[in-house]
Amino acid sequence: MSEVKNVSFYRQDLLTKDLLGKEQQGKTLVIACPKQGAPELLYFGDALPKTTDLASVYLSQQAAIPQAMMDKPTPMSLIPEAGRGWLQTPAVEAIAEDRPVWAACWSLVAVDEKQSGFVIRLEDKVAQLSVALNIGLLSSGVLRQQLTLTNQGQANVTVQRLACTLPVASQFTERMGFYGRWCQEFQQERSDWYATWLQENRNGRNSQANFPAVIVGEQGFGEQQGELVGAHLAWSGNHRLKADYTAEGHRYLQAEVLYLPGEIVLAANESISTPEFLAAHSTSGLNTMSQQFHQEARHRLKLTKPRPVHLNTWEAFYFDHDMAKLKALAKAAAEVGVERYILDDGWFRGRHHDKAALGDWFVDETKYPDGLLPLISYVRNDLGMEFGLWFEPEMVNPDSDLFRAHPDWALQLPQYEPALARNQLVLNLAKPEAYQYIRERLFALFTEYPIDYVKWDMNRDYTQPSGDIAPQAHAQVEALYRLLSELNQAFPAMEIESCSSGGARVDFGILNFTKRFWASDCNDALERQTIQRGFSYFLPPEVMGSHIGPDKSHTTSRIHDVAFRVGTAMLGHLGIEWNLLDANAEQKVTIANWLSYYKQYRSVLHEGNNWRLPSADGRAQTQWALSQDRTQGLAVYCQLTMPKQAQTLPIRLPNLLPDQLYRVNVLEHSPLPGHLMKALPAWWKKDLILNGASLSQVGLRLPIFDPESLVLLAIQAVPLMEKH
Repeated sequence: MSEVKNVSFYRQDLLTKDLLGKEQQGKTLVIACPKQGAPELLYFGDALPKTTDLASVYLSQQAAIPQAMMDKPTPMSLIPEAGRGWLQTPAVEAIAEDRPVWAACWSLVAVDEKQSGFVIRLEDKVAQLSVALNIGLLSSGVLRQQLTLTNQGQANVTVQRLACTLPVASQFTERMGFYGRWCQEFQQERSDWYATWLQENRNGRNSQANFPAVIVGEQGFGEQQGELVGAHLAWSGNHRLKADYTAEGHRYLQAEVLYLPGEIVLAANESISTPEFLAAHSTSGLNTMSQQFHQEARHRLKLTKPRPVHLNTWEAFYFDHDMAKLKALAKAAAEVGVERYILDDGWFRGRHHDKAALGDWFVDETKYPDGLLPLISYVRNDLGMEFGLWFEPEMVNPDSDLFRAHPDWALQLPQYEPALARNQLVLNLAKPEAYQYIRERLFALFTEYPIDYVKWDMNRDYTQPSGDIAPQAHAQVEALYRLLSELNQAFPAMEIESCSSGGARVDFGILNFTKRFWASDCNDALERQTIQRGFSYFLPPEVMGSHIGPDKSHTTSRIHDVAFRVGTAMLGHLGIEWNLLDANAEQKVTIANWLSYYKQYRSVLHEGNNWRLPSADGRAQTQWALSQDRTQGLAVYCQLTMPKQAQTLPIRLPNLLPDQLYRVNVLEHSPLPGHLMKALPAWWKKDLILNGASLSQVGLRLPIFDPESLVLLAIQAVPLMEKH
């Protein structure tokens, strides 16, 4: 074996098994730890042979020394060191009055091995700082890393940056990211990557524009081909993401909380930790990357029951709460198969519009003279549904009893005129009195009423995020996490949804405390196709709230048939955001049929593997879910716009068992247009049985659909006695 002086190697192997217990391709992580200097990522990817000589691999990666550069090249490390000549963004930037801490040079103290990786401990005795890198492969295949910085000196240290760094392959020259706005979240964009790419988010929440994730890979990577890495920062606030390319040829990703000036000050022996930085590697395209993140999300969710069909009252009644109408809507919902009823905004004291009452979390006696119990009892006991309630606990209206009594509880600089958004301010949860008030009100309501579900909304960004002088944006997010954690501990059966003007706070950080995201306030099914596709790159369908809107979308004024709306909502955690009292009998029957299929197949959608399958002409897409044992699948083919050719292109359904026979069933579809077809495909009304290889490699040709139409297909393994 080759030897490398003063460098030790640490290897972690993760092997996955199929349902028969057979080992499959896994992942390998190798870290090189020099005695002087930060640890280096030697390898992260598909499994290496156990016999691999790690020292020789390390030697093979040592570069030549070019002219006009440092005499000793600065390595690309997991904790880039400004003090050793790293001239890009370092991992740590800090300042102290009594010593230099801004150019740390790390020395190895110890490496603690654990089941899920390593804790690598380093220190700089001059800077009187220590740092711990917690890094390792999770059972999902996702790589997790987290940094903790500790002040070992006596004088305070102001931390300006603490960033996780992930070196990536030199052949990764294309980048994919996300952008958006209200009602158009999770839009995808791609570009060549030969220069610095930077995303900074200063909204306090993630915002619709700054989903904290980026994907880099080899040129032309796609849904089912190409090597790539997807990375995500599990944090619900200000952040900075960077994808950089150096003159030496290094490529790396960096992620951090964006600290506002003077926000993080460490006294003696105090520490600060980064959020988790998560990454997934794939040599077979974006779908494989997504499936690893989906599996990781499912490990954290620990769902114990199927995802119930929702009905939310918001777009039905807005602030107009009338008990008779609310009960009638609940009854109509139960009749079509809804399993959870959510009472949205407008139930609390003085809340008749969006200009007042946020913070006054008491039931409005004028709308509910007997409290909420009569409605809750009717929904739960008479109709057999769960009951949910809307809140926006982090907010306060200036026109509220709370603000009039405690204006100093708002997250704002009191020296300036407050900056309003949506007629509201943010409540300063980092202030103990404000935190305790909100905690008491929530605990009181959840104790008084049997509430199964909370839609936790958050509808504005932070501006001037302080209660005094120093900024408190970071402390606000930490206080939110603490509050959610206490609620989960006290009310473990109650589920919480993260909603933030739609998808403005979606990440693995808040997923640790919630069970669902509201992906967008837009219920237009065509817009939702793109929104939901973007959402699916890092998060599984069971956490994506997706609702059937009314005939005419409230956000775009588009009109879609019921099948297109329900079929689109099938792709997430299905719900209804529509006044069913306005639906006709035929529409109700259609909805009931679709909901029955959703209930029949939600285990496939929410426990199996999911694929995004675009068409070659870019005019259609298929969402494909396959059970873990590969015996049952569900496909939703959507014709987005007019195809470029006269026929629809065949769809191929991946990962089916090659020799297994499957029956193809057409469950539901949009109206079939006679003006586009003289005849349907020959197989359409026949009992079509094909083996898995044929469905995966040859495919299935569908009818010609109008734009904004879809079809729902079920694929079921045929028992032996049915084979012919």
